[in-house]
Order: sequence, then C-alpha cells, then structure tokens
Amino acid sequence: MGLLAWRVAVLLVVAAGVARAQGSAVTVPTEQYGMPAQGRPDLRPERVAGEVVGGTYAGVVGYFVGRGIGTIATTLMKADNDRMREAVVNGVGITGAAFAIGGTVFAIGSMGAETGSFPTTMLGVTAGVAASLAMSRLMFKGRMPSDEGSSKRKWLMAALDASLPAIGGTIAFNSTRRWQR
Repeated sequence: MGLLAWRVAVLLVVAAGVARAQGSAVTVPTEQYGMPAQGRPDLRPERVAGEVVGGTYAGVVGYFVGRGIGTIATTLMKADNDRMREAVVNGVGITGAAFAIGGTVFAIGSMGAETGSFPTTMLGVTAGVAASLAMSRLMFKGRMPSDEGSSKRKWLMAALDASLPAIGGTIAFNSTRRWQR
C-alpha cells in the first residue's frame, strides 16, 4: 500500500471516530425506567441501508403487480385506445411501486422502539418518483430507451429509476424519526 493510500485510510478512520464521538456525545440512553428516551433515536447505517435496499426491491415488485392490476382493469377498453390503456397500466404500476416502497421503508424504519411519519415517507417517495421521471425524460428525450444509447446507460437509468423513490422515502422517514410512545 502506498503512502497516499495509508494517509487516506488514516484520515477515514479518524473522521469516522470523530463522527462517532460527536454522535454519541449528544445521544440519550435508549431505555430509562422502561420507557424510551427523549429526543431523536440514533441514525443507524444498517437500518438506512435496509430501508433503501428493501424499498427498492419492494418497488420493483409493486410496479409489476400494479401493472398486472392495471392490465386486468383495462381489458374492457376498446382496442383503439392502446395509448390510453398503456398510460393507465403504467400509472397503476407506478402507484403500486410507490405504495410498496413507502410501506417497506416505513415498516423497516419502525422496527423496535422507533417510528416516523408515513405521510411524510410517502411525500419523499413521491419526490423520488418525480425526480426519476424527470431524469428519464431528460436522458431519453421522449424516446424509448431501446431506441438509443448504450446498454450501460440503460442499466444505470434503470437502477436510478428504481432507487430514487426509495432514497426519497428513506430521507423523508428519517427526518421524522422519533421514539414510540
């Protein structure tokens, strides 16, 4: 390992130690006489990672379940309304994904003695969906992803499209985190 790599490693260890010390200096014990402590619970990286990853995977499943429900719901539409049918199916898929993400982020975040706000979580998911749709529109300029671009770019956009709503929901949930009473 070179000298620069050692310096970076030492700097990271020191920064992590300082951040940990600052975080523990302002925390309150989690249990006091059998009741949760006052103040805000510590933000734990494993919980945040679980919220983002769990929310992302739940969103993918929720999208396809929603599309299935939308497909069944639009079977009575006339055949000449294909564009409208696809818009309804896609909208129901996005809605299914949003609620799956919000529910998963809220459920993982509310484990133990902590809780947060579900409406705020859904607001964050909605902001993530809006950011995801805006990025897709800007990146592909209204054309389908199969029409242009490299495979790497398509996979990167798919990963961002799937994870931005979960990231937004996680940020929103953790901004309202508190002890359960």
